[in-house]
Amino acid sequence: MPDLRKTVLRKGAPELGASRFSFLLLLAFTAASVYLVAVFVPAYMSNQRMQEAAELIVHRAATQNLSESDTRAQLHEKAREFGLPEDHNVDIWREGKTMTARVTYTRLVSFPFYTYKWPVEIRVKDLGF
Repeated sequence: MPDLRKTVLRKGAPELGASRFSFLLLLAFTAASVYLVAVFVPAYMSNQRMQEAAELIVHRAATQNLSESDTRAQLHEKAREFGLPEDHNVDIWREGKTMTARVTYTRLVSFPFYTYKWPVEIRVKDLGF
């Protein structure tokens, strides 16, 4: 009769390495996920803050009937404040009381071996009410 204990030990030995590999794979995936979040979240939050600031500036400009050049200057100032790239583009136009602004730029997100060019377009329209 074969010794059952020896058979169990022989079959269980290769599986120990497999569980370590799964753990290391899970650990690498978790580290990569944390790294991606740490890189993308600040850029995303900056984009959101610029969106909110542009909405406030355009709303104020539309309701107070400010000129397009004043509005453009305020948007450029906010862009510098939030660290947007220097080559950002601000387009503003007015149709009656309605004012529309579009801010476009390319945010560079750096990885160890690659730089992602993230095109961003912020479009804000206020009816002037």
